[in-house]
Amino acid sequence: MNLGAAGTSARATSEPAGPARVTCGLVRSFVLFFLSAALVASQASDKRGALDPAFEKIPLDQWLGERGQPHFCWTAKVTRAQLSFHQRLMVRVEIEVDGRDLETRRGNGDLMMFVQITADDGTRYQNHQSVELNKLSENVKAANLDSSFAAFILPGDYRLAAAIQDSATGEHSTIQAKFRVAPPQEDLLRDAWRHLPPVEFIGKEESPDSWYLPAILGRLEWAAAVHSPARLNIILNVAPSVPVPGSRPSPSGEMAALLPTLKVFSATGSSSVAEHVEVLDLARRRTAFHQDEVGDLDWPGLKASLGEANTASIDVHSLSERHHDAQFFVTEVRRLLRASDKPCVLVVLTKPVAFESGEDLEPISLEALPACRVIYIRYRAPTERVRPFDQPMGGRGRGGRMGGPMNRRQTSPDALDQLEATLKPLNPKVFDVETSEQMTRALVETEKALRTGGQPTR
Repeated sequence: MNLGAAGTSARATSEPAGPARVTCGLVRSFVLFFLSAALVASQASDKRGALDPAFEKIPLDQWLGERGQPHFCWTAKVTRAQLSFHQRLMVRVEIEVDGRDLETRRGNGDLMMFVQITADDGTRYQNHQSVELNKLSENVKAANLDSSFAAFILPGDYRLAAAIQDSATGEHSTIQAKFRVAPPQEDLLRDAWRHLPPVEFIGKEESPDSWYLPAILGRLEWAAAVHSPARLNIILNVAPSVPVPGSRPSPSGEMAALLPTLKVFSATGSSSVAEHVEVLDLARRRTAFHQDEVGDLDWPGLKASLGEANTASIDVHSLSERHHDAQFFVTEVRRLLRASDKPCVLVVLTKPVAFESGEDLEPISLEALPACRVIYIRYRAPTERVRPFDQPMGGRGRGGRMGGPMNRRQTSPDALDQLEATLKPLNPKVFDVETSEQMTRALVETEKALRTGGQPTR
């Protein structure tokens, strides 16, 4: 996906983007210099798309038509679209500025970075970032400055216009390109995307907001065509995950996948499907959050409950009664199903859960329970394998002559999960999920279950 530079253009392919380069010598990349920048995004949704007010201060169209020697040495690329756990395609516009260029600019003004994506129908979507030049490292000349703009995007043809400006001197440079986002090989979400905007920029937030993305306005409608009397019950288990010997969890953990999935599942788009959401804290044997008749999830309430569940302290009573954790889960499932006066679909979102010895693992009783289809989704987060002698053995930089870092991100081995067995009498459909594509299949299965009125399989 090669991008053209300084007023030129090139068509992108579905392959990873190559950088567009404004010629001014080789850009060194052996050291990366990362800065976090505030991301400002307009959430306008009219026919103009989403326009950023910062663009009103620059003559972007005029800049794009200019010819001549550029004032900066920089590159830009659009990454290949990937499916996220929000069940939406995501791309990044990545900008890299040569540190030697920035060395002479330290001390005054801001480095402004502007990105505009124009859809095939002419609708524009804009965003910008800024970096205070007086906060640049004194060693910036030995490094590069990297920034990226993440955005949800629909399949289609687009035009990219990127610009950078030194606000103190007014010097600027632009890059233009065409690129195409191909649909997934298995187009299972086409109907769910039908009311989404073509482009929606993603703000930079701290977790758990960075996982849930409360500022995103677009909503999937994965079950909009379903007219069903069945009730959709969703349980998110926030019990600690099972440690895998010889590994450590990835920094984002399981919630980076489970929270977006909860958000997706709760937004059916069908007025006939009643929804109920519960978050269970098995370690404390309590319902941390619940919401009935869900339209939009109560994110402030859910976020607060997650903070309480993740605190390190557990009261003495909870510790002394830990062998009842599994039966607390069984009791809550029974209570939730019995509250349904009609057939239902139950979705359980969980990590693998192993209990301590002596735990009561008696399976759920079907007595007095209504018919219910159960979808059990077990997410296994990638882990970093920790091997002996993981330090580099000579050489410089990454992958030295005599070896390099040996840590590898791998999917988790089959960690023990004892929670599933407690639901065995309900004959759950089990999905072991490691990728967003696998989560899509669980979503499709849930839609089928709603269409059949929640009737369980035998």
